[in-house]
Amino acid sequence: MTTEQATSLKTTLESMFEHIAQKESIIEDLEQIEKLQQEIGSTVPSQLRHYLQRRSYTKALDFLRDDFAADTD
Repeated sequence: MTTEQATSLKTTLESMFEHIAQKESIIEDLEQIEKLQQEIGSTVPSQLRHYLQRRSYTKALDFLRDDFAADTD
């Protein structure tokens, strides 16, 4: 998974949670997340893949903010 893909996924997850807070539709966010999952395929870290497959989006966002950010420094 490239840094660009990780950033895009993180931004999409943040957008989804903002839409939830605003009581707005998240359909486009979910479609984008699915598209990104297909793009990153087997290159995604196993823990993040687990979160995405289980739709544990809060944990996925935490992973991207903490663990993935540390790996790219």
